[in-house]
Amino acid sequence: MDSGANDLAGFNGIGSGQVKGGARAALICASFGSAWMYWAVVFSGSQSPVWFSIVTVPAVVLTLWAILRVRAFRHLASSPEELAHWARFRKFFWIDFGVEWGLGSITAFVLAHFGRSDLIPQALGVIIGLHFLPLARIFAAHLYYWTGAIMVIAAIGSFIIPRSDVRSIAGCAAIGLILWFTGLVVLRRITWQSNLVVNSEI
Repeated sequence: MDSGANDLAGFNGIGSGQVKGGARAALICASFGSAWMYWAVVFSGSQSPVWFSIVTVPAVVLTLWAILRVRAFRHLASSPEELAHWARFRKFFWIDFGVEWGLGSITAFVLAHFGRSDLIPQALGVIIGLHFLPLARIFAAHLYYWTGAIMVIAAIGSFIIPRSDVRSIAGCAAIGLILWFTGLVVLRRITWQSNLVVNSEI
């Protein structure tokens, strides 16, 4: 099963820098995935402690796991090759990050202004999904191609549901679950790989 997760994650020549970066990425996926899942509960109108608890259990488990990985790997030093790779792609990462947040904020504002807040989950799903595609190249992680593509398809596919809270729930839940799954795959990958990386540095 570990080899399957490793292949799915698709990290090429993973080293200490990618292990450390993967832990941070998993924390981001766990945190934002949890936020989207909570929004799905809010849109459902069933804001009972039971539903929030159902979301909270996996949210806490994934987030704590990611935090522990970040703390465990913070001392690892990136190799010269990894530092050189990051130097080449750093500006593209920040451009991608800035475009995602800027376009997402403007889109949400415009849709709310014109009374189409119901389209915000789908619009942000497409923007966030597209944001993952450059990350696959930047971090040499094929998994992000799948994350981005599936998120875009799920966001657009939710339009088969008529305009309603159900469509908003589906959009939010799809984004949240995809982010959770991405974080889980990365965590399994770096947890398995970290022993090899650490042992190779001893």
